[in-house]
Amino acid sequence: MTIAPHQPIGLVLADPHPVMLDGLQKDLQEWPEFQIHSCARDGDSALKAIHEHHPDYIVLDLPLAKRSGLALIQELQLQNFRTQPIVFTSSPIGDVMRVIDMGVRGLVSKNKPKHILARCIRSVHEGQAWLDRDLTEETMSLLLEQQKKKTQASQVLTPREVDVARMVTEGWPNKKIASKLSISEGTAKLHLHHIYQKLNCPGRMALMLYMQHNGLA
Repeated sequence: MTIAPHQPIGLVLADPHPVMLDGLQKDLQEWPEFQIHSCARDGDSALKAIHEHHPDYIVLDLPLAKRSGLALIQELQLQNFRTQPIVFTSSPIGDVMRVIDMGVRGLVSKNKPKHILARCIRSVHEGQAWLDRDLTEETMSLLLEQQKKKTQASQVLTPREVDVARMVTEGWPNKKIASKLSISEGTAKLHLHHIYQKLNCPGRMALMLYMQHNGLA
């Protein structure tokens, strides 16, 4: 009885940097179980390659032109493609958090050697999840820090001040805030002054960044 050979693991690679893309292709070609169908430098080209080759996985970075890596992952999920994403990135931890929230099962930092990426692909192909420990620990640290600051802000600010701060983050002018809350414009400005003092924010832009960065918006 003859045993049928294993089918190679089909890959499309997507990275905005030609040198990285070329190096990634050469490195992964060293393992005979991988078959690289196509390399793409932008999201639209990557999606076209997926349509054409129907690979098992797309190994991608997130800052792709024309269609971002996050948008590409979302498209794969919406259209129920058989191709699964494996993210190989050095993107900011906020983007990594979104990748994890989207249920991506393969995630590797670009700081890791290429054989770690190969191990990740194999693990996901075997039905397991491989999420880079360093990235997940950074994500957890950021989530904990955000929760801490969120708790601090909710304790420091009054409920009305929280409402005002959120409206500022949404771009509302003082006059509109006052009308929405049925208060005078002067009272709205006073609330804002107290918010700036309590959160140590020098102005509207700083407050918007604080609220967005700490998950309060």
